[in-house]
Amino acid sequence: MKAIYSKSKIMRNAWYLKRANASMSFSTCLRKAWRNEKMAVMTAIIENRPMEEPKAAALDPLPLIIPADYYGDSRTYYGD
Repeated sequence: MKAIYSKSKIMRNAWYLKRANASMSFSTCLRKAWRNEKMAVMTAIIENRPMEEPKAAALDPLPLIIPADYYGDSRTYYGD
């Protein structure tokens, strides 16, 4: 089972650590954020919890239907 890491979440965590402790370098904060994420994934695997799946963008069919109302059977535009 391959772990999928959310790089956005890791970067947000690193910037949070940097703002919380300004004396730490950003590279140290980034290493700590990666370690926290890896530990969270390992804990989820050990506890047999499902990991978060990346969410696919949902296809909204409404924008695809509305422009079709402006075209007739002869494929000519008669909207506005």
